[in-house]
Amino acid sequence: MASQDAARPRAAMRPALVPAVRGPAVVLAVIGAVLWIVPAVLYAGDTGPSRLDVRVQNLVDDSPAGVWNLVRVMDWLGEPAGRVVLVLVTAALCLIAGRQALAIAAVLGIVTTSVLTTALKPLVNRRIHDDFLSYPSGHVAAATAAAMVIGLLLADLLRTGRIAGTAILLAVTVIGGGLSAFAQIHLTAHYPTDALGGFGCGLFVIPPTALVMNRLARMRAARPASE
Repeated sequence: MASQDAARPRAAMRPALVPAVRGPAVVLAVIGAVLWIVPAVLYAGDTGPSRLDVRVQNLVDDSPAGVWNLVRVMDWLGEPAGRVVLVLVTAALCLIAGRQALAIAAVLGIVTTSVLTTALKPLVNRRIHDDFLSYPSGHVAAATAAAMVIGLLLADLLRTGRIAGTAILLAVTVIGGGLSAFAQIHLTAHYPTDALGGFGCGLFVIPPTALVMNRLARMRAARPASE
């Protein structure tokens, strides 16, 4: 009996990316790649705003004065200390919900997003305020990645179908990434197209990371419990 128990496969972890939103998430990753690659090519080496940047900046500058507290919070979440808190809170929410694979994907995904944006800055070499590398926005990328993980978590917890799950995933991701983008534009820390590139980086990283975790979870479940 003991040998039979040892040969049984391990209990499977809930997948990081559930089937209902797997296809839409992959599509969002492809869209994300376009959103950071195209501006990177268009604005490489630039030291000033594009026409689109000027128009969006003017709209953000007309925002009510009461948004300042929100701007400060969103900006802090993109700083090193704030980003650590963002990672820990996002992963903790996944663990509390019993989604261990998604929790690991959250940590790996947000860290990978930060590495990607840091590596891209000197390659693209776009600058703001004369000497600061600005493309893409790491603040926006991290917030987008974290929001996307929360969207995946909600789509799983609510047991949604494809349409509802996609709507939840998209809404949460756009709100999280959009608030961070608004903060960076409001502070003139980044051009609006820098924020767009950061949003694209967040979209691009999380789905592949979650798919890798799905694969690892399946491999773990297939191994005998004795190993």
